[in-house]
Amino acid sequence: MKNEPQILLIGLAPDQVETVRAAARQLGKFRVEAVGKVPLASLQVEALDAAAVIVAVQSGEPAALDDFHRLSHILPDRKLIAAPSSATAEDVRRLFRAGAADVLPSALSLDAVVGSLSELLRRRTGAVSGQGRIISVLKTGGGAGATTAALNLAAIMAGAGAKRRQPARRTAVLDLDTQFGDTDVALDLQPRSTLVDILRAEGRVDARFLESVMTEHATGLKLLAPPTSVVPLDAVTPELALTLLDHSASQFERTFVDLPAAWSDWTFQVLSRSDVILLVSTPTVAGALGARRVLDALKEAKVQRPVFFALNKLNGVIDAFEKPARIGKTLDMGVDAALAFDANAVKAADRGKLVVEAYPSSRLAKDLAAAAAKLERRLEALESGAAVAEVDA
Repeated sequence: MKNEPQILLIGLAPDQVETVRAAARQLGKFRVEAVGKVPLASLQVEALDAAAVIVAVQSGEPAALDDFHRLSHILPDRKLIAAPSSATAEDVRRLFRAGAADVLPSALSLDAVVGSLSELLRRRTGAVSGQGRIISVLKTGGGAGATTAALNLAAIMAGAGAKRRQPARRTAVLDLDTQFGDTDVALDLQPRSTLVDILRAEGRVDARFLESVMTEHATGLKLLAPPTSVVPLDAVTPELALTLLDHSASQFERTFVDLPAAWSDWTFQVLSRSDVILLVSTPTVAGALGARRVLDALKEAKVQRPVFFALNKLNGVIDAFEKPARIGKTLDMGVDAALAFDANAVKAADRGKLVVEAYPSSRLAKDLAAAAAKLERRLEALESGAAVAEVDA
């Protein structure tokens, strides 16, 4: 079953694979997927999605240790178990320093695998509890209004609006668009610190440092502002991107990640670490084609994360009923939120205000409130383990 947690095995011998399968059956319901000795870089998404990863490491080969070390830095938490061909005490120490959560003995036994997996899964369950949720924001093309929609949703979750039906959440927005990010402009903020401060201090970023470089908005949300000048996308490494997400999740109940329109080598890692992907599109042919490209890319990369699909800038009541059904049928997926086109959005932007602040009684503000409530139910369902279909019913 796809919903069962996965144990990924990389480069293990057939008899070792069978031992792990037996351990998985003893522990409960787990999917075990075994792959051969392929480049670890090609398995980043699968490894991110797995509950545990066991990697065969050829002892005495520096390249094998380097590969293991790189994979450990890409993963958001310590879930790598090393299975060396043979190992001296110094080899074991090197593997732990390279990021291993555990090192199995050369002769893989059922008891050793059960004990290692049990301890790892117990630690990871404890680490995840109490963690905030990550919502990554994708657009299907220019002019979709994804950033504006995300900022308004974040503000609603943070506590904006007098007629709230759900508790306020401690909410953050991470603007990782290093070239054309404009969340600070949209919020009329003049941040003293930006993402550049994070880049300069990459080696010593922790949760406290992250929050110290954020700027608070009147609605209560906190923003990691984008650079004030163009910075290459690869200035953000996969390791740093995942570190930022983890630290934000440890401090905030809800974190919105505004991603650049151009995808980089760390985009899929961020999407795989997300709890929900917010996909925003216009109700046009170009918007539908863009949404199809994004959905196909996620499928090809095996990013199996819930997608919350929002159609933005629907013009009129008829559009609000017809286009979501038509586009949803074309894409073979439901439209989760229909957001009206509203001239008030432009007026609010000109004033450096959010729609939910400046025009709380407008049609668009009401649509955004409904979308925020539905998105919040999705996130709460993930936290409680309830079925999404039941929550949205």
